[in-house]
Amino acid sequence: MGGLFGIVILFALVIGIGSLVYIIKSLIDMWKEYAATKNETILLLFILNIIGFFLSGALISMIVAIIFYWNRSKSMRLLGIILLIAGPILFIVFAISAFPLFDTQMMDWQQMEYEMNL
Repeated sequence: MGGLFGIVILFALVIGIGSLVYIIKSLIDMWKEYAATKNETILLLFILNIIGFFLSGALISMIVAIIFYWNRSKSMRLLGIILLIAGPILFIVFAISAFPLFDTQMMDWQQMEYEMNL
């Protein structure tokens, strides 16, 4: 199971870097479109993307970027949805693969009573 744990860590790094690149590309595209059209909605999305990145990490920024790309680029929209879904799935797999590394039961009541001196 140690191999699965390493693979999950590697995929987490790839998805994390991919999400960061996706958010940066969406910020650049939003700014270019705002500079070209002076559309205030795009400026609002740009500001929400930046604020969301600092408040919630990538979650709000990914959702705002998907909204921005929804009618503009089908491939970027699908990439954003895949990256958004891959994070929680990867977390679940990571949690499942981490349990066997410790080679212990989750709730060993006798051990807990001993440690608490009951």
